[in-house]
Amino acid sequence: MADVSADIPASPAASRRRMWTALGVLAALGVLAWFTLDGTATLPVKEYSFGSFGFGGFGMKIRWIPEMILGLFAFRVVTANMRARLEDQDRK
Repeated sequence: MADVSADIPASPAASRRRMWTALGVLAALGVLAWFTLDGTATLPVKEYSFGSFGFGGFGMKIRWIPEMILGLFAFRVVTANMRARLEDQDRK
């Protein structure tokens, strides 16, 4: 009987070169966002309280918002790459 797993090509998401390219693009976007946005602009966060627990009442610098979003994308790229490499190892 033929080996079915031999016919399945390796996942392109498992490529380390592709992962590093994506992380490099995200880092470049982070640097551009950091130097493009005003460092003094703030976004007011309202104060909320839930019983004895309170949160907010501060100003978040707008400069950090795209950095956090790009950081989440970078985390997703790394975890997707790790998952694809593990799935390729399981096929072999």
